[in-house]
Amino acid sequence: MTLTSFENLQQRIAGPDLLRSVAILDVLICHDGSLFLDWWHRVLPFHLVILGFYGVMLFFVLSGFLIGTIILDLLERGTSLKGWGIFLVRRWMRTLPAYYVWLFALLIPLARFGPYGVTWDEARRVLPWFLTLTQNLGWPMVSNWYGVTWSLCVEEWFYITFPALLLTLLACRIRPTRALGLTLAAFFIVPVCWRLSLPTDLNWEEAISKIVPCRLDSIAWGVAAACLNRYSKSIPRLYRPLAILGTVIVLTTWLGDLLPIPLWPPRFSAIISFDTVGFGYALCMPAMMRLRTLPPVIDPAVRSLSTHSYGLYLCHLPLVMMAGDLHIRYGLSRRNAVLLTILTTIAGAILSWRLVERPCLKLRPRQG
Repeated sequence: MTLTSFENLQQRIAGPDLLRSVAILDVLICHDGSLFLDWWHRVLPFHLVILGFYGVMLFFVLSGFLIGTIILDLLERGTSLKGWGIFLVRRWMRTLPAYYVWLFALLIPLARFGPYGVTWDEARRVLPWFLTLTQNLGWPMVSNWYGVTWSLCVEEWFYITFPALLLTLLACRIRPTRALGLTLAAFFIVPVCWRLSLPTDLNWEEAISKIVPCRLDSIAWGVAAACLNRYSKSIPRLYRPLAILGTVIVLTTWLGDLLPIPLWPPRFSAIISFDTVGFGYALCMPAMMRLRTLPPVIDPAVRSLSTHSYGLYLCHLPLVMMAGDLHIRYGLSRRNAVLLTILTTIAGAILSWRLVERPCLKLRPRQG
């Protein structure tokens, strides 16, 4: 099945759009919902707080599936190093321009009144890490400033390391299918071993969940789903029961904390929950690719939310933190802080798409 390029709004299939929309809504509920309720001295229920984890996992698996499909195309065509270079350039032009625009734009309010809980001096100290996307390369985030970018680092390093290992194995004259299988195995084994090697008393959220090597298997699940969807004869035919099974796995894991008896010990959950949820989402990917259209009532909203999802992800947390700072330190009312957050987040995502993302998409070189 052929993937339509993201910049082609008319021919995009509905499945990826729907999943992107669900993923970004999960993240917004987690981040904005938590901070909004905190302004009223209330706490977001835990099963809603962890929607952020499930939203990011969905982004990872979906990204892995779409990238994996492109990688399979490149392998089957026997693409040259130049073709693989174009693959990287296309990915970087989709993700990096908007990231750097927001990175420097957010320095302006930080220099003026420091709304992110860090000082200007700290931001200048850690800026080289953020410029090189190494803020969580093998260690916890070097600063809380612009902390939402940890997941982008995971994505970018996956784009580099997965093809690098694959091409290295191909250069050793290993057959493409075996080279792909060995690469996938490495991207499942290394993250699990890395997580197992960490001390048990480390903070799960900061030291395990947000370190690049610990999360590469989350994207690898999407690549594995792309391989099975293309080369397995039974998987495409069973897409409905697989999607139901995957949904049950994800929902059971999500709501497991509401059960009177835990599903598994905390240590096991911290190590394996990534792969449990990743496996569940991966089972849903074949069905996603067969969802070509949505009902007219919701299709425009879903498509618009999907189109602006990357801009929303980049700007939403800094903007709600700025509104919170205006509320706490400068007396802005809570209702106005909520309204300011909503308006600036929507405007930021629209401007990001129209002024940065879409123009860069049009400049990307063609992939074969």
